[in-house]
Amino acid sequence: MQMNEMNNSFPSWGSISPVMKPEQTGKTYRRAAPGGRAKELPPFICWNEVPDPLPEPPEEMIPGFLRRGHKMLLSGPSKAGKSFLLLELSIAIAEGRQWLNVPCRQGKVLYVNLEIEDASCFHRVDSILEALGIEQKHKEDLVIWNLRGRNVTASGLVTELIRRLEGEHYDVVILDPIYKLLPGNENSAEDISRLCREFDRLCTETGCALIFSHHHSKGTQGSKRAMDRSSGSGVFARDPDAILDLIQLRPPADMRETLRDSKVTAWRIEGSLREFEDFEPINVWFEYPLHRVDESGALARGAADGSPEANLLKSSKRTSKEERKERLDNAYDNRFSGRPLRITELAEEMEVDVKTVRRYLKEFEDEYWFDNGSVFRETL
Repeated sequence: MQMNEMNNSFPSWGSISPVMKPEQTGKTYRRAAPGGRAKELPPFICWNEVPDPLPEPPEEMIPGFLRRGHKMLLSGPSKAGKSFLLLELSIAIAEGRQWLNVPCRQGKVLYVNLEIEDASCFHRVDSILEALGIEQKHKEDLVIWNLRGRNVTASGLVTELIRRLEGEHYDVVILDPIYKLLPGNENSAEDISRLCREFDRLCTETGCALIFSHHHSKGTQGSKRAMDRSSGSGVFARDPDAILDLIQLRPPADMRETLRDSKVTAWRIEGSLREFEDFEPINVWFEYPLHRVDESGALARGAADGSPEANLLKSSKRTSKEERKERLDNAYDNRFSGRPLRITELAEEMEVDVKTVRRYLKEFEDEYWFDNGSVFRETL
């Protein structure tokens, strides 16, 4: 379908679901009043009034993940590159390209930047475009609204978005991040439910898909389900139609030496979907400014930080003696520079505490010993 055809089919009718148009039901609807208070709610529909064949569901803007008029949450720890991932998605939709190896439907995107300075946002987009090495064919379909420093509430922003988007045929709105819009306490189910109702109003009135980002709660998250990692009320886990969660990976041991001095980090995207079958976790590398899917499959052996699997990788007691010896040798060789190596340096290199290093050294005392905080190795 061409873009013009998509725009012509865009629903402009009132506050009912985009799935069912008024002419399909023979009913009359009124738009919801500002603030989400409906002047008139839709009527009941008897099953014998439901059209046959059934109305087609809204188009899939991200096939297998998100439909037009639905909501998606991207969650992750602070400074995890969520904004870069969402800007990559904005470009993918505007240009009809792949995002995380998923071919997106071409459409018009509004990226609402609530956090970073205007020029920084523009430079991020430019760096992503340069790294992708693509020729933009739909520059007019990538629209940015910079609101850092503006005192906006969720209700006020949604009302203004509805006004500005009317007749403009936008397909996707991205809010990044939503903590800037939280109406009260993020741990309050009532406050977050009110926020989600504003998001519903935006989707219903405009027909756009809504994507928003939020941060993880404090502490390690690997032992939690992806849908439960967002900070605050459990409403965040129940309300969105799609949840994608970004969590850092501890790469397999045989890859850590290669990655040690690089700026590449490993991540896993998990989540849950309401409209579609759940997806297999997506493992990605983040090398500024792009996320790239791990095509090799190597990261499938990695473990999410804080998960039982990651803790097992860190546990010296649960590895073989040969693996412990190799780990100690590699750490010593990496840090040794001709002077006595401090036990604290070895602990830092091995990513364990000093007590664990002492246990290693005692186990291999035929080759290693320590004295007054320094570590020595028998030379052959």
